[in-house]
Amino acid sequence: MKKLFKYFALLLLLLAFVSCKKETTESSSKIPHKPITVPPPAEAAENYTGKVKIKTTDDKPVVEIKFKGAEDAKLEFSGLVVRAKNKDNGKRKYELEGAGIIAEVKDGDDGFKLRTADGKLLWKVKFGDDKIKISDNEENNNPYELKPKGDDRVKVEKNNSELGEVKFYKDRQKVKVKVNEAEKYESNTDLYSSAYGVLVIDAIPERERNILIAELLMRKK
Repeated sequence: MKKLFKYFALLLLLLAFVSCKKETTESSSKIPHKPITVPPPAEAAENYTGKVKIKTTDDKPVVEIKFKGAEDAKLEFSGLVVRAKNKDNGKRKYELEGAGIIAEVKDGDDGFKLRTADGKLLWKVKFGDDKIKISDNEENNNPYELKPKGDDRVKVEKNNSELGEVKFYKDRQKVKVKVNEAEKYESNTDLYSSAYGVLVIDAIPERERNILIAELLMRKK
């Protein structure tokens, strides 16, 4: 009698196990299968060949310029992003992210012109043997002048009056810019250029100033 009871109890357990397994299988088959989504590959990083980051002497950002050779550039300043692209017509267009073209650069025989999107002259830049002239007129009258002095400094003048200077500390890979005898800007870089002298010229608005700096850097002036 006891053996019969044991067999009966074992049979009940076995039936319960099989029933439970069947219910689990059925319920799991009712669970909808979510498709596995693979995120799209991240965009390839922009390959810039040079970068300059300029800040004030009290560590406030002024502008960061990244460029690809002498062709394209990306400027970041005051929360804005401006991109420069060469076009088929020989002009370089500067586009403000989210707002369209804001300026263009047209090459000349001995320099270039920075113009508005509709072609109005903003600044004319002329390269000489010993100086770079920047003026707001076609005749290049009353220009600002960037004058390299040796290989460690650039003087910024107008009408023979000194406005400031750029000093290169090549042993430390640093550039410092003085405006009216006071140090105002600096950059940790080994790219030494007259371009930093544009920072001295207060008459040039921020956007135009940064575009001029980018152009001179890309042209290795």
